[in-house]
Amino acid sequence: MAPFFVLDQVSYCYPGSSTTGVCQVNLELEPGTFLAVLGANGSGKSTLARLCCGLLKPTAGRVLVEGYSTANDDELKEIYRRVGLVFQHPDNQFVAGTVEREIAFGVENRTLSPAVIRRTVDEGLVRFGLEPRKNVSPHSLSGGEKRLLSLADIWVLKPKLILVDEPLAMLDPGAKKRITRLLADLRYSGQSMIWFTHGLLEALTADRVLVMAGGRVVWSGPPAGLLTMAEQARAWGITLPPATEAAYRLGLKATAVTNLDELVSVLWR
Repeated sequence: MAPFFVLDQVSYCYPGSSTTGVCQVNLELEPGTFLAVLGANGSGKSTLARLCCGLLKPTAGRVLVEGYSTANDDELKEIYRRVGLVFQHPDNQFVAGTVEREIAFGVENRTLSPAVIRRTVDEGLVRFGLEPRKNVSPHSLSGGEKRLLSLADIWVLKPKLILVDEPLAMLDPGAKKRITRLLADLRYSGQSMIWFTHGLLEALTADRVLVMAGGRVVWSGPPAGLLTMAEQARAWGITLPPATEAAYRLGLKATAVTNLDELVSVLWR
């Protein structure tokens, strides 16, 4: 299957600075792929996310979405229809006074009939569990609910690729489980996604992982590969699953352990 999303030697330097945020990143993504981009804060993940959706333009290289280039202003509208970014801080994404109006905002800017708009908004409210909260302000929601709303904002637009920047940041355990389950449902429905995160646990179901450090891709492969590279992963600033971290501290540095049962099994061998 041919790739629909391509990064070709993409680099980005911050305006007025010699600092390189992203350096020579290459990527080809096929439809239905779930990719995780891992790295510490300052590794270039968020900058890459903004390059992927056209919010930033590369200073070198190309970002192509079904042949459309983010460098061409005339093609950005087509890219925005195909790629949606869920921001790390949901409050930065909200523009409307109620949850329902927030979900409707983007849909109403499409050439759709009132009936289709109504149905799409209702689907978003139900799928993301926000129907009971539809008349409240987005800013009065809990952290988990804000994340759900930011995802619903993008999902109702039906982009081919959803980018999610730190999907589980600053959420309580219950909200993390809910968001992880919902994102997994989207992934298994065939939605193409890229998660940008520092935690390996939420990346374990990805088809592929890229690790970034200093704006560069320093490792690429299946997520299971990082489980046997705990020491190097920690050096890159990646947060290991608790069981993997425990195995590392117990000296089991090359053991692929993801949960307590696996850890106990290894210890009893």
